[in-house]
Amino acid sequence: MGALTRAYDWSASPLGKPETWPQSLRTTVRILLNTNHPMFIWWGEGLIQFYNDAYRQTMGPERHPSALGQGGRECWAEIWDIIGPQIEQVMSGGGATWHENQLVPVTRHGRLEQVYWTYGYSPIDEDDRVGGVLVVCQDVTKDYLATAALREREVELARVQQIGRIGGLEVDLRTGFRNRRSPEYLLVHGLPPDAVNESHADWVRRVHPDDREATEKKFRDAIAGKVSDYTVQYRIIRPSDGEMRWISVKSSIERDENGRAIRLVGAHTDVTEQVVAEQALRQSEDRYRKLADQLAELNATLAQHVEEKTRERDRIWNVSQDLLLVSDRDGVWKTVNPAWTKTLGWSEAELLNRTSEWLEHPDDGGLTRAQFKKLGDSETTGRFESRFRHKDGSYRWLSWTGAPDQDHIYAVARDVTAEKAAAERLKATEEALLQSQKMEAVGQLTGGIAHDFNNLLTGIVGSMDLLQTRLNQGRTDNVARYINAAMTSANRAAALTHRLLAFARRQPLIPKSVDVNQLVVSLEDLLRRTIGKTIDLAIVAADDLWFTLCDPNQLESALLNLAINARDAMPDGGKLTITTANARLDGGAADTPALSPGDYICIGVTDTGAGMSAEVAARAFDPFFTTKPIGQGTGLGLSMIYGFARQSDGHVTIDSKLGQGTSVKLYLPRHHGEIAAQLASAVRAAEHAATGETVLVVEDEPVVRAVILEMLREQGYRTLDAVDGPSGLRMLRNRGRIDLLVTDVGLPGMNGRQLADQARETRPDLKVLFITGYAESVAIADGFLQPGMEMITKPFELDNLSGRIRAMISG
Repeated sequence: MGALTRAYDWSASPLGKPETWPQSLRTTVRILLNTNHPMFIWWGEGLIQFYNDAYRQTMGPERHPSALGQGGRECWAEIWDIIGPQIEQVMSGGGATWHENQLVPVTRHGRLEQVYWTYGYSPIDEDDRVGGVLVVCQDVTKDYLATAALREREVELARVQQIGRIGGLEVDLRTGFRNRRSPEYLLVHGLPPDAVNESHADWVRRVHPDDREATEKKFRDAIAGKVSDYTVQYRIIRPSDGEMRWISVKSSIERDENGRAIRLVGAHTDVTEQVVAEQALRQSEDRYRKLADQLAELNATLAQHVEEKTRERDRIWNVSQDLLLVSDRDGVWKTVNPAWTKTLGWSEAELLNRTSEWLEHPDDGGLTRAQFKKLGDSETTGRFESRFRHKDGSYRWLSWTGAPDQDHIYAVARDVTAEKAAAERLKATEEALLQSQKMEAVGQLTGGIAHDFNNLLTGIVGSMDLLQTRLNQGRTDNVARYINAAMTSANRAAALTHRLLAFARRQPLIPKSVDVNQLVVSLEDLLRRTIGKTIDLAIVAADDLWFTLCDPNQLESALLNLAINARDAMPDGGKLTITTANARLDGGAADTPALSPGDYICIGVTDTGAGMSAEVAARAFDPFFTTKPIGQGTGLGLSMIYGFARQSDGHVTIDSKLGQGTSVKLYLPRHHGEIAAQLASAVRAAEHAATGETVLVVEDEPVVRAVILEMLREQGYRTLDAVDGPSGLRMLRNRGRIDLLVTDVGLPGMNGRQLADQARETRPDLKVLFITGYAESVAIADGFLQPGMEMITKPFELDNLSGRIRAMISG
């Protein structure tokens, strides 16, 4: 006690000299003053405190200028909320207590600091009660901050590992094959999430049979040898779905002092897409060396733990063949893995603390930056592709996926440049093949047209020559036969032209809202007469069939053509079935790849005839291709149906097998409008003569114009005529009566539609009948014909033209 008295002046103490203190207090003060660990004593109601030099220097001499302090809790206002409850608990008999990592304000040399402390509170007994509290303090700021930094790094890397689907594996080679596998490993290998530890034999059985022997040998050689790294690529058969996948393994083998392998840590990556595309992304190393340097400052136990964890995470980060990226919410890059440098050539320092804008291809319009902005706004984004500049000036195609998480954006990119190049080469090859097929079709089409038209022209010219000879001889016998022969050849030529235009999708159509069920039923009698009594006809119409928008006359012609083909395929009889159904296509149907997703009605025509081989079926829609004997088919029937379907925004498919029959399906788009009124009356010939109505005919072909004018005059109409659009427009702007405008569409200078539009500026109720053989602008008349307008196709019979004119004027 003498030493305690000599060391300090206790005269100011309310307790008096140390000799008068309780024994427990004297002992505790002696321990406090002779230790270098920060401590202080709270005695009684807190009016007296004792501090050792270590505590005073840690908390700041300004707060505690001497070893003896006086005053109540008001002297501890800054930290009383931290230490007060524990001191009161111990003083009330609650026993010793320990509290870790408490944030404490400390004033040192006039500067306020925030530090982390761990406090231990122990009671100091006085007789049969607690007289005071010994508080032992420890500054744990460095340890706490280092642990927090490590935890943040682990969370960040685990997130990147999850996005990149990189599986981790650790095998203890001292106990056979005891292993630990990450959730990503189980996912890559197709194992259930609750899969237990597997044996070496389990892993070998999962390897593809063709790779099994070589893969196992390489593994055993690596373990038995002296190498520290083990790299292999092999195929597996995933137990979950039986799918074959390529696995790339990068592992590190740890050995004891005798060189015996004791532990293997590896990363398993699914590289199937890269192998198929013949790509190999290379990895780099040493991404987290700075982190290892920072963690070296920790105490021995923590440093060992950090080194081990960092080593494991580094291996996964560095062996990834994908480009891994962490950015902030503004798209500024904060962390990249070494694969970026291997792929683009830029160093880590050049890539970090910048957005992607400086790397993007100018033609991409800032796509990557925009997608990162969406992620920064917590919006979801799907997979997208963009181009990034390599350090050598070239560009690489990258395929991206990303996800936002709190204050960061995690993204994974893959180099798909080789895939893009392969796709471009394939596209060029396909275009070259298509061009070759087009030229072959053009040659076949030209030869077919020349052959058929020469035959038809021979019939027309020969009949006219014979007719002229008979007339020159003054003979009128057989005149009607020659005229009929010429008309027959001319009509066949007109039909051939319509079929060619239908195949080329350039035939003028007049689409209307059609009830297909009603149309098919109305054709039943005609179809039965066409196919004959030896063939059974069955019509299976769907209930609540949607309407479609098409040219009903062309649809009737298509169905009749299909019925005739089916009849010819069943010379000994059989069954013909026509079905209708609604079809909703999502764009993934293998037999209708040309159709956009949406609603369609499907008309099926199925026979039980001889069928076709796959080679014949593949050419069924080619123009002039036919399997019928010479003279029994033009080879344009199916090609006409195909052209009609495509021109109507639909499609046609064929399914045929030798000896089993043929099924043709015609898809037409759904229409939500009402059924168009029947126009049969509009095409009937007039039952009575005209009563002086005026018809203006605008036609640049003199022969056609003269024939139409003569027919109109014979019918009793008053006629006007013009050779082109401007002269016709001048007549229309006069005040004279004009009941109907009959105009060719393909006029020089001003086409027929332009003429009609300008004429209706002064004659808004003018009725217009368009005449066309073929015009690009009216290849399909959807939207071309307005109310009060109709169209007739060249060549036409004069009776048909007369009926249409009479119906329009009378309507």
